[in-house]
Amino acid sequence: MKVLFTMTPAFDPNEGGVQRTTFKLGKYFTEKGIDVAYFSTSSTGHVEVDYGILFHGQYANGSNNLKNIEELKKILNSFQPDFVINQMPYEKKIREVLFQNKNKQDYFLLGCLRNSLFNFTSNARDRMEQMMPSTVFKTMDNSFGISIIKKRHRIKHRKDLKNIIDKHDKFILLAPPNRKELNYFVGTYKKEKVISIPNSIPKVFKNIKQKEKIILHVGRLNVKQKRSDLLLGFWEQVYAELPDWKFLIIGDGPYYESLEKDIQRKKLPRIELLGYQKPEPYYKKSTFFMMPSAYEGFPNTILEAQSHGCIPFAFDSYAALSWIVNDKKDSILSPAFETKHMAENLIRIAKDQHLKNKMIQASFENAERFTIDKVGQIWLDLFKNLKDNKSYKA
Repeated sequence: MKVLFTMTPAFDPNEGGVQRTTFKLGKYFTEKGIDVAYFSTSSTGHVEVDYGILFHGQYANGSNNLKNIEELKKILNSFQPDFVINQMPYEKKIREVLFQNKNKQDYFLLGCLRNSLFNFTSNARDRMEQMMPSTVFKTMDNSFGISIIKKRHRIKHRKDLKNIIDKHDKFILLAPPNRKELNYFVGTYKKEKVISIPNSIPKVFKNIKQKEKIILHVGRLNVKQKRSDLLLGFWEQVYAELPDWKFLIIGDGPYYESLEKDIQRKKLPRIELLGYQKPEPYYKKSTFFMMPSAYEGFPNTILEAQSHGCIPFAFDSYAALSWIVNDKKDSILSPAFETKHMAENLIRIAKDQHLKNKMIQASFENAERFTIDKVGQIWLDLFKNLKDNKSYKA
């Protein structure tokens, strides 16, 4: 059996959720005896591949360069996959090439949604403010204006999603709540094509020694999605109540310099901006994990944290999250962007040793649901079902 992954970012599992997920699945499939290949439209930035074969575009501008799309056609012809896992179903040029070639080369085409479908709908006003000229935003900043923008977005997104579903044999969501989001745009359109398969973690590391008094944040530093602008406001509400705790921020991105300047200007104590680091050693020693994202598809970092007994605190601002973790049992979910609620609950749990230990153990138990052995088997069962029933083909 042969599986080809298609993607736009460079192949580097430490750079983002799509890359990390692709790496974990590729490793699992390879260890199960499946031939794996990856095709990225990015011409640079790749790391060496240990599991499978890496192909990539040779020209600048990624999927916007037709020469890279022609390169993908050649790979399809030479590798002859049985399954293509398209990690970028919204990329029209990639989608069209994969669809045009799939019947000729007789592979199944699987499109994977890697983000929340409500990343605009749930944050319409913030996104409008970020995207519109200030004069236009002021005119539209009312219930009627926001409703018009949401309706326009819904119509356009409906068209895109129907085309994506049409062109793929299966459309794979990350969590069951994403189906409700999909229904908002397309109703029950070709619902037989839609399934859910979550992201995975390698394993659960239960042999963790004594935790340190560390609150950890791991993520790309930006405002639009990750809401990195809320990190300092959160810490300002915490540090005086927890005088022997530290706040470690791991990540890089466009907001890094602003964050660094604000930390210096405000003279905040016991906060460290560490830049890009491998997060595993920090998960292992940290007690709490803080994530202020406005939206995510399936936040790998939350489960990675839990797999090391690090209790997550996040905003309940996207549908999948309350399915991935269990509020008040193995995590704390706060109303969107309410750092006060998040800070107060973290302080309370930090001072309650019994509750803290109980939530650490619950974090381990929840993370067990998403180990690669369990998630990988779901993929293998899907491959078998598709092979056994050709009527699934689009």
